[in-house]
Amino acid sequence: MLTLKLLPTTYTIWQLPSDALTPTIAAGIFTTVIRTADELSGVCEATQVPVGATIDAGWRCLQFVGPFDLTLTGIMVRVATPLAQAGVPIFTLATYNTDYILVPGARLADACDAITQAGHSIRT
Repeated sequence: MLTLKLLPTTYTIWQLPSDALTPTIAAGIFTTVIRTADELSGVCEATQVPVGATIDAGWRCLQFVGPFDLTLTGIMVRVATPLAQAGVPIFTLATYNTDYILVPGARLADACDAITQAGHSIRT
């Protein structure tokens, strides 16, 4: 059984061109910025979205309560599978210590039901 923690705010997934300057975003409970050769993207609280970004707003974030050893396998799939079976879209990210899964805010109740029915727990 896994335990996930529902983070208390709404998040926005955003994208800028790959050559854009890295934006300054106030650190919140959860913020990420990722640059690849194709894009500069990130996730942050809705109030911190960079100006001019393409956005997808209204996401809620569940943090896997860890830390988890980097050699472990199947952690994300144990939650992603029941969410896929329930038809809930996901956006996933990982850090050195743990994983995060974002779900559309409008589907949060469905996501929580699917996760708990799969035997996992969610705390707020």
